[in-house]
Amino acid sequence: MQMSVTFSGQLSGQPTRRVREEVKDGLAVIAFSAAASSALAVALMLLVHLAE
Repeated sequence: MQMSVTFSGQLSGQPTRRVREEVKDGLAVIAFSAAASSALAVALMLLVHLAE
């Protein structure tokens, strides 16, 4: 079986992703980014508070 790459970058043997899957992945990235940024901010605030 020979697979070729389409213009969208997907292999032709794979089904296309639905929009809701793309949105779900995007929201997961947003949630992770928000949580990581908040955790970093809290850690820095704690570090500054302890350094006083």
